[in-house]
Amino acid sequence: MKKWISGLLALAMVLGLCAGCGEKAPEPSGIYYEITGIDPGETVMEVDGNKIPAEFYLYWLAYACGNTEYQINMLNAYYGAYSELLGENGELLWNNELSEGKTLTAQVKEDGENSVLFYATIENMAAQRGVTLTDEDKADMAAALEQNLEQYGGEEAFQDNLRRMGISRETFDRINGDTYLFEHLRESVLDPESDLYSDFAGNVYVDHILLMTVNQETNEPLSQEEIAQKRALAEDLLSQLQAAGGNTETLFNELVAEHGEDQGRSAESGYLMNAETNFVQEFKDAALSLEVGQISDIVESSYGYHILLRKDLTDAQKADLAGDHLSALLQERITAAQVTRSEKLADIDAGTFYTSYNAILDAENAAQGEDQTSGEGGEGSGADAGGTDGGDAQGSAGE
Repeated sequence: MKKWISGLLALAMVLGLCAGCGEKAPEPSGIYYEITGIDPGETVMEVDGNKIPAEFYLYWLAYACGNTEYQINMLNAYYGAYSELLGENGELLWNNELSEGKTLTAQVKEDGENSVLFYATIENMAAQRGVTLTDEDKADMAAALEQNLEQYGGEEAFQDNLRRMGISRETFDRINGDTYLFEHLRESVLDPESDLYSDFAGNVYVDHILLMTVNQETNEPLSQEEIAQKRALAEDLLSQLQAAGGNTETLFNELVAEHGEDQGRSAESGYLMNAETNFVQEFKDAALSLEVGQISDIVESSYGYHILLRKDLTDAQKADLAGDHLSALLQERITAAQVTRSEKLADIDAGTFYTSYNAILDAENAAQGEDQTSGEGGEGSGADAGGTDGGDAQGSAGE
């Protein structure tokens, strides 16, 4: 691997030495250039001095378009939603309003730019903190690349997939590298020695034993006799827990498994919540008042009787909260960022851009299908490499 990397460095040095040898720079090309006329390497945005080339910007624009197209089609298929945004043949009507005063094409352009700002700000924060890709990250990326090459059927097919995504290998690596930088910054949020550290105060993880005083199917109140029985059982369970000593959580888990009637609890074994969480007020007030390991008194709500236990946050919950905390910090930086945009971006209509993008891929797929039918086509085509539409292709680099 080191020898291979050394070879690449040597090649880069040779190319650098030849940069002024009188040879003409390569003509701009690529699927995005064909649509917009903007050189893929041209800087179209700067975020606090971080230069954003056109292909990076347009990749995230196409990704936003593809993701929105998928979501609208799914929501329409399952719930009949957004029918006003779909034409007779199922095509998106990009100039129709998604919300009051904002067209679908304006929204996806905003979404794409938000992604650019988000990842550029990750890079800026990482650079300012001296966070870089580790050897382990690079090895992991190299292993993932090997898997990609195998998946796509070799280097040629992989390069064709990049072409269909509209990005160079450099931008491919940049997009993937940003996810590692985010992870390292998130680790800093979990590190008590870091100035990014958060103890997630205000977030609590609570489990509960619920004894319902309403019918689970009709939501009608139980009889007074049944409610009295539930109250008596709640008091008995609370007495057992208060006498459990150091085995409170073990006994609690046994009792909730035997008596608990919260059908939404089983998968999570509790709830992660804070003051903004949408729970009945009685439950939320009790949960937020508990210390870790503490059992509540009997709490009565419109659902019935609850006995709550506050648990330690799990590692997975801490990781999710750290990601949310970091995203909030990044958003603050985005709001305060110095952003400049090329005038050329104002001329890009996202709907027209994405429609043109898909038309090019569809034409390639159709041509390849004809070649395969006649026996003249080769392997490693765009369809094989990256899917048949922009949404599939755009998901390949960033996920």
